[in-house]
Amino acid sequence: MSVALKDPNINSQRVKGYKELAFRTHVVLDKEKLATTGGQPSSDNLREVVGARCTVESAEFKAAFTTPATVNVPVFKGRPTKAYVQCNGGAQSGTTIMTPALNGTVIGGNSAAGLLTAAITAGIAAGRDSWSFGNNHPFGVSTRIE
Repeated sequence: MSVALKDPNINSQRVKGYKELAFRTHVVLDKEKLATTGGQPSSDNLREVVGARCTVESAEFKAAFTTPATVNVPVFKGRPTKAYVQCNGGAQSGTTIMTPALNGTVIGGNSAAGLLTAAITAGIAAGRDSWSFGNNHPFGVSTRIE
């Protein structure tokens, strides 16, 4: 499925293509264990929730789906706004914010070489002016519902 552009006349000039994103919903099994990992759940401390009803929406696009789902999200020329994912699975709900990033941007380390690499890469990516939404989890966009 693909998202719907809110203003096809304006946004169609900015859309460079589409990127397929997997959307999933999860619940944390052991909240005490979550505290010991700094709030970042490990895969063995998550259970997937199938059938959660979700929406993803930004100023540029929107879509509604049931998880798990694969959604085609636009790649933009010019930085798009953040997208918000809202999911409800029965009495549980959760929100995730998707922040756009330049395609091909690499974060360098603290060394001089790492900083130089990051600066060069960012300059190349900026010249491409191609923005997309990435994954916040190894197996897709994960929204934790509680």
